[in-house]
Amino acid sequence: MSVGRMAAVGRLMMSVALLATTAACATVVGGTTQEVYVDTEPKGAACTANRQGAAVSFVKPTPGKVTLSRSKETVTLACNLDGYEQSNEVLVASFTGATVGNILLGGLVGVAIDAASGANNKYPERVMVILTPASFPSDEARDAHYAGIRQRIESGAKAEIDLINTRCSSTNRELCTIEAKQISDAREKALADLDKRRLAARVVPG
Repeated sequence: MSVGRMAAVGRLMMSVALLATTAACATVVGGTTQEVYVDTEPKGAACTANRQGAAVSFVKPTPGKVTLSRSKETVTLACNLDGYEQSNEVLVASFTGATVGNILLGGLVGVAIDAASGANNKYPERVMVILTPASFPSDEARDAHYAGIRQRIESGAKAEIDLINTRCSSTNRELCTIEAKQISDAREKALADLDKRRLAARVVPG
C-alpha cells in the first residue's frame, strides 16, 4: 500500500473515532436522567410525575426532587393536598446545549444517538405548583386567587424566555427560537386551563 493511501486510511479511521466520541457528547455530559426540584404552595403535598399515562416518579411531601429519564415527551406533575383541588403542572422537554455541540461536531450521527437515548432533552430544573382551595368564600376571593396565579405564570414564562435569549448565541439561534416558542405555547395552554378552572371553582359563601 502506498504511503499516500495509508495516510488517507489513517485520516479516515481518526475521523470515525472522532465521530464516535462526539456522538456521545450529550449522553456523557448530561446523562439520560435528571432531577427536578418540586415545590408547592402550600407545602406538604404529594406529587406524582406521569408520562404517557404511566407514573414515572413521585415526591411526598413537598418540597423534594423527582428523578426523570430524559425524553422528548412532556411530563404531567399531579399534586394533591387535603382541602385543595388537584393541581397539574406540565413539564415540557427542550434541547440541551450539548445537543448543539453534537450538531456542530458530531453531525447527524451524534444527534441520532442522543435522540435514541433521550439525552438531548431536558425538563425544567425547578417547578412551583400552586394549589387551589376546594372552595372560596366569595367571587372576589376566587378571582383574586386566580389573578395571582395568572401573574406568576406570565412572569415565570417571561423570565424563562429572557434567560434563553440572554444565553443564546448566534450559532444556536434557531434552537433558542424553538425553546422560546415551546415556553410561549405552554404559557398559553396554562392560562387557558387556568381560566377554565376559575369558572369551575366552587364558591361557598360563609
